[in-house]
Amino acid sequence: MLDGKSLTKMMLTFSGSRAALLPVGGLILLAGLVAGCSNSETGAGGGTGGSSGATGGSGGATAGSGGATGGGTGGGTGSGGSSGSGGVISPPADAGTGGVDAPVAVDAADGGGAGCSGVFCEDFESGQLDPSKWMMPKIGTATMTVQQMTVAHGKYAVQFHGDAKPSAIDYAYILATNAPAALAKHNFGRAYFYISAVNPMSPDMGLLYGGTSGFPKPTYLSLAYHTPGWQLGFIKLSGSPGGERQAYPPGKMPVGKWLCLEWEFNDDPDAINVWGDGTMIGSLTNNDVAYPPGQAPGSPLFNGMSSGLIGAFTDFGFGFYDWHPQGRPAFDVYYDDIVLDTKRVGCLTPP
Repeated sequence: MLDGKSLTKMMLTFSGSRAALLPVGGLILLAGLVAGCSNSETGAGGGTGGSSGATGGSGGATAGSGGATGGGTGGGTGSGGSSGSGGVISPPADAGTGGVDAPVAVDAADGGGAGCSGVFCEDFESGQLDPSKWMMPKIGTATMTVQQMTVAHGKYAVQFHGDAKPSAIDYAYILATNAPAALAKHNFGRAYFYISAVNPMSPDMGLLYGGTSGFPKPTYLSLAYHTPGWQLGFIKLSGSPGGERQAYPPGKMPVGKWLCLEWEFNDDPDAINVWGDGTMIGSLTNNDVAYPPGQAPGSPLFNGMSSGLIGAFTDFGFGFYDWHPQGRPAFDVYYDDIVLDTKRVGCLTPP
């Protein structure tokens, strides 16, 4: 929708203190939480679902039936990209729930240094993925690249491609690990998000997450696609008991257009809040559980607990993890101007 050659990069400059997620070694995005499926396939980015599992390690992945495990730690610190030229926050249409302050800041210049006054920023303006900053696991025919044709701001954005009708689960992610302590219990994020097509029959395709180490089987909070809209989930894939809790906000996921996607991940109490273009999309709390069905509002979210289920947010990831790719069209997912912070980030003003 937006041509990178015709857009001017506008980037936010944060005024808060964020313990640089710049040291983060690689963003893990599992995503792909299968809602309403009875099988027990598990893996990063998804809940239960499907008939076969797939896992991936650092820089690569292996596939196998039954959900083979994979690595996913590592990655060094890194910085890169260019700093932005300011930018002004758009006033949000909805400041959110739970006492969340309206966004205050600006800029997605890379790292956590002078160009980014927040914990972690990535604008992809270096024109490449830095392996010292990102882990890049993938499986199947899924691909990832930094490109110039479809961007939200500036010259570059990251692209993840999925072929039509693959024969098995596929995923591709950029992952940042070992996040600083400032993000461990409560954090906010913003990314410009674009998806070119969706599978009208898909019950679960993971998009982004924050959680523990151990990709592709961490414990995490996730944003995913669930026909025809969003899926917000808590998923525990390692240890006992395992399980998931999902919410399905009303409305459809925008297709073929850029969305300023914001989220809040909280481990005390465990909750997700999500905004699109400044307007509230929905929440997952112990009062907002759609799957498994029948959970009483206000009861503990999972295993008798509604706080501390993650333990610590150490890893964050962006990409896609398609648990049910059968019959899907070819598609692309793009991310641009990623920021993680200890307060709500906000959207860049339109160019």
